[in-house]
Amino acid sequence: MRYLYLFIAATLFVSCKKDPLNATSGQVVTLFVDHYATAGDQKLYVLPSKTPATTYLEGFDERELGYTYEVKAQMYIPKDPPQDGPDRWYKFVRVVSKERYFGTEPFEISLKNNSIFGSTLAVWIDKNIIYYSNYVLIPENEAVKKQLDELVALRQKFHTDQDWANNVVLKATVTHDPNNRAKGYLVSNVIVQ
Repeated sequence: MRYLYLFIAATLFVSCKKDPLNATSGQVVTLFVDHYATAGDQKLYVLPSKTPATTYLEGFDERELGYTYEVKAQMYIPKDPPQDGPDRWYKFVRVVSKERYFGTEPFEISLKNNSIFGSTLAVWIDKNIIYYSNYVLIPENEAVKKQLDELVALRQKFHTDQDWANNVVLKATVTHDPNNRAKGYLVSNVIVQ
């Protein structure tokens, strides 16, 4: 019986690996970066389990939407974490692989940024072009164009009614623009609830 306990303890000791979701400061992990991002969600997954990452990736400036990536990233845990943000995050190290995403199935993006300071609209307009971050939103038809115009008109309400801004759901159903994959989305529907 004594050997059974020793065997179990040895098996647990040998088979346990560091959990990449609870990475220590300086630990390098592999992340899968999905083909799209939404306001406040970079769509990062810790490999090999493809478990959603619980924080963000800093410094991955070469990322292009419409492509999936495997990247190496180093966990950073500051001695004095900011009071208005996460207590840990990943720092970009290098790209392991980059693949063009050819899928055509629609996906949803949030059109609202949320922070401890409140919620803001994640879309803006310049010279009659509607942007989501640096990406162009192209309406699929006139009805969707009208929905997007009405959405942009809500910007003032975000400033004057923070309670409404915090509770409203703003989403768009999109696909990658085949003519501008890395810089635009085709919008098929806008949801305001």
